[in-house]
Amino acid sequence: MNAYPNDGGRACYDIPADAFSHGGDAASVINEALAAHGWARVPRMDEALILDRPIVLSSGARLSVHPETVLRVRPGRGGCMLRNAHLADGCDAPISSIQDHDILVEGGVWEGSKRDGLPDDPDPTLRRFLSRNFLVGALFFCGAERVEMRNLTVRGSEEYAILLACCSDFTVRGIRFVDQKKDGVHVNGPAERGLIEDIEGSCGDDIVALNAWDWNTSAVSFGPIRDITVKRVRCGRGEIRLLPGRKTYESGEQTACPVERCAFEDIEGVYTFKMYQQPNCHNAERGTLDRSDIPGDISDVTFDGIRLTDVTDEGFGEICPEGLFEMGADCHHIAISNVSLDFPSSVYSERGGALVSVGPKSSTWTRGFTDPARWSELFEPDMICTAEDIRFSNIRFAGRPCEDAERLIRARRLSVNTDYPRTRPRGGTGYGIVRGVSIDGMTK
Repeated sequence: MNAYPNDGGRACYDIPADAFSHGGDAASVINEALAAHGWARVPRMDEALILDRPIVLSSGARLSVHPETVLRVRPGRGGCMLRNAHLADGCDAPISSIQDHDILVEGGVWEGSKRDGLPDDPDPTLRRFLSRNFLVGALFFCGAERVEMRNLTVRGSEEYAILLACCSDFTVRGIRFVDQKKDGVHVNGPAERGLIEDIEGSCGDDIVALNAWDWNTSAVSFGPIRDITVKRVRCGRGEIRLLPGRKTYESGEQTACPVERCAFEDIEGVYTFKMYQQPNCHNAERGTLDRSDIPGDISDVTFDGIRLTDVTDEGFGEICPEGLFEMGADCHHIAISNVSLDFPSSVYSERGGALVSVGPKSSTWTRGFTDPARWSELFEPDMICTAEDIRFSNIRFAGRPCEDAERLIRARRLSVNTDYPRTRPRGGTGYGIVRGVSIDGMTK
């Protein structure tokens, strides 16, 4: 045992390298060390450590892994690689209690979390999530306070890289994604007082997602997301999502799911901030209607220091962004400042949009079928939503300041496509409303 310098002298147990030499389940070795000492450190290993089951962290636990040590899921296993000890379950009702707190995870290369098998883990909550084919996280916390994850890499995960659900007072710092298949840092409500910073890499979906409302085929909890700061995000081609709404459980109980008082600072490489309500894309194949019955509320959110070199014609899901900020929810008191885009504003205006595009979208997902009866609508094309009190400051397109309200914000109105299904999408009757715009302090 020796004093660990980053925890005020608290003793840390160094797991000897030869404890892993037998090639068995490395998670068992780490779990035993954590149970005995509370704080364990994994040394640099030349060969990947193989996990049969998740590493389990109880309240007060600290796990430090050498930054070059690879932890890999054993072939045939799946699900998460690390979790808190007492997973909460918010699928069918709001979570009423939290048992785990004060947990630290740092270092390591977390590799190969798959969706094609169950872990050797008796936890009934985890097994329920995975047996229902929910997305969980390679690193997964559901129902925890004062959690910190820092200075680690997630590589080749088919789950969310990091999933925080029903968590508060958390820090996610210094995270790198390599060949990440799904979201990078995914937060499900309720969640509050979080810091997500120094994030980089590539993801197959949102690099950061704040999903207060979410689909019942993936979310393990629902509720408000408040007071989250996201800063210093670097990606070559990425998306960030804010998803509000209102959750209606099967019992009929409802929970409001707003996104409030959040800040995004120093973001580079994100070509769209998705701020719209979106029903479950699997509704058609499941024969159900999983959607929010309201547009959802996003309020008191700031975006400061956003940089983008070029925009894409086709984002994830083959969706063409009509603005850097696409608002398809009720958005109030939004401040957008110090935005630098290396292309002209005509890129958005020629698509019928603007820097901020307000209103519903329509897109048809054929799911590979020729029969229109089996197609899905990805959005809420009949929705009416409002953007109110939107403030712009220091917006630059191709190096030139922009103070033209039409180039900065535009309401979108859909119409029904009378030629559907011969041509797509179906369209709809929804539209956006814009009220109260100021540019560099001047009301427009």
